[in-house]
Amino acid sequence: MRAAAAEEGIEFAEAAPPTQDTLWLDENGFVTSLDNIFGHHKYTTHAHKLFQLLDGFSSGKVWWRQLINRLVAVGAKKTSTRAESWTPLSEQDIQRLEHCKRETLVKLVCVEREESFCYVAVSRGGRVGVYSGDMRLLHSYEMFYHRSGFHGRVKNRWITDAIYLPDVQFLMMSASDRSLTVYDAETLIHTPLYCITGLPNIPTCLAYTPSSPSCDTSELAFGTERGDVTLVRFLQPKVQLLHTKTPDAINYYFWMELPSPPHSSYCSITRWRRVHSRSVKRVAYSRAGLVLVTCSHDATASLRIRHVPGKMDDYTFKVIRGVTCFHIVSALHLVATGGCSGSVRLWQPCGRAPYATLTAPTSPPILDVAIIAAHELVLAYCNNCTVHIWDLYEECLLQTIKIKFPFLGVLGKKVEFGPYCIHPGPACKEDDEEELVIDEPLVLSRRGSSVYQGSTGGLMLQLDSQNDWDKKGLEDEPEYKRFNRWSVWVSCCDAVCRLRLAPPAGRALAPPAHELRARRPSAWDLHDEPTTSTSSTTPRLKPSLAPTPQLLSPSTAEFPLTDLDTLLENAGLQGILEKDFVLMQGLKNDLNRKLAEMEANKQVMNNAVSAGAPYLALKTFDPMKVEPVDEMMDEYKRVMRLFPDASITGTPTGSEMTTPRHSKTQRL
Repeated sequence: MRAAAAEEGIEFAEAAPPTQDTLWLDENGFVTSLDNIFGHHKYTTHAHKLFQLLDGFSSGKVWWRQLINRLVAVGAKKTSTRAESWTPLSEQDIQRLEHCKRETLVKLVCVEREESFCYVAVSRGGRVGVYSGDMRLLHSYEMFYHRSGFHGRVKNRWITDAIYLPDVQFLMMSASDRSLTVYDAETLIHTPLYCITGLPNIPTCLAYTPSSPSCDTSELAFGTERGDVTLVRFLQPKVQLLHTKTPDAINYYFWMELPSPPHSSYCSITRWRRVHSRSVKRVAYSRAGLVLVTCSHDATASLRIRHVPGKMDDYTFKVIRGVTCFHIVSALHLVATGGCSGSVRLWQPCGRAPYATLTAPTSPPILDVAIIAAHELVLAYCNNCTVHIWDLYEECLLQTIKIKFPFLGVLGKKVEFGPYCIHPGPACKEDDEEELVIDEPLVLSRRGSSVYQGSTGGLMLQLDSQNDWDKKGLEDEPEYKRFNRWSVWVSCCDAVCRLRLAPPAGRALAPPAHELRARRPSAWDLHDEPTTSTSSTTPRLKPSLAPTPQLLSPSTAEFPLTDLDTLLENAGLQGILEKDFVLMQGLKNDLNRKLAEMEANKQVMNNAVSAGAPYLALKTFDPMKVEPVDEMMDEYKRVMRLFPDASITGTPTGSEMTTPRHSKTQRL
């Protein structure tokens, strides 16, 4: 062939020399390498047998990939996947929410506190129901009735989202009439506080990051139908969320009023335009409010991760048909997205392409997705009422559950879904859980964690602990805590279904009370007035210390172990505090005592004025003693004896008046 080509004037290039593969070992080198790894010659015989097993063609060479493949094959035989040991889940407790009146459920908001828990179920038509952890209806009301006074179904507006503000214990709802309504959710009976109307666009989703010990401000973010994102930073959330004109009724404000006084001292507004080219489907905060994540059906910017302070560039993810829902767990550096394509994609926040795609036998559009980090699961809810469950790390499909709601297949029934379909289960408390109560020592400041009394009697300052997100673990992640439950709820129309992920961890926390005791804001707390006398019969409480020295706070560690009475008794000075040395010396007035009382009263007045409540510094007096009723009756009878009976007449009525116009003698 080469000769024929040479006659035609065609020349072939010289063949490339064969590459020499040097990444191999002979039998002696293989045995020597294993002996060096183990550090002794105990497995020399086994190393010769392993080399002969890997060198099936007796070439005298073994490559590293052959050893790796052999080890992986042996390990796969001894390791079972989670799919083989998975216990199938079953649907339980399908329940219809009676307060919805056949309206679609928008969201099941979790109102969780340390000692109480309840659900707030918000329907699309503005019907709100408060449920206990076991889904018992406790109270219901209509949101639009508080504004219009009309009871009944509302057709021209609907609820788009609802969130709970944990640091101020408020409930906020957004509506299609471009309004935000805030309720006080401290008890079961919610009270409307604020209503902001006239927003530039319809708010479609809400997110909130509460205040913390290291940051006194909180922030609200909401996406709009135009693809914009608006941030509202509350400057004094612990005092007031917004300016309050009257505490007895709902306060109405226009959106354009908020940037001007007096609202400018309570909030500031920032608007990001054209974050997405289509409406924003969801918005969520991450990393303690430093990162804001939004999603949309926009194909060019389906998911956007933005640094709120603006010191980093945005991370933009592109999906052909957009993203309908997402769930982010910052501690795992994981974002799960779902959309119309029917597959769940797992992303890293700093990546440009998904590192895993979770698919199911069928691919209906996904409505909601959740990462259950405590159980290492990924849940996806589709529009055919099907729940797919994947393993988080093995990325294998564990189970597919078809939820049979009672209204499916009913002629004329339209199946509808809210913007949120997967909701966490109730917070539980173990029955045998005992709370460790540690009495804190008395300190001389309202902020006991910052100022404490040293061993010498002076005041020492302790710096506030910074809320550094980078030092937190997975257990401190808010999304990990929110879904660290033994069950989850999935919703469709006005019904919810419970999926049991694990055995119950205990009983659900009790709902909050119907009413709370009267109290005043913490900003009004003042120093206790100094006592002028000390009684030896009054017992003094001894501070109780924690059993472990490593867990002692500075104020507890510095507090003396003995009280003042014990010290005086040991020194032989019993009763010295009850003696009046001024009277013993024959003096009538104690000038030093009066000066001390005046200085104490002056300090109390300054604290009250600085707190904005000067009336708290007024000195109170005991009411005068009321005289017995019998003595008052005797006094009354003694006075009435002075008037004869004929002079006592009844009060004339309007028809018996003696004016010329009404006189009976002037009439004919």
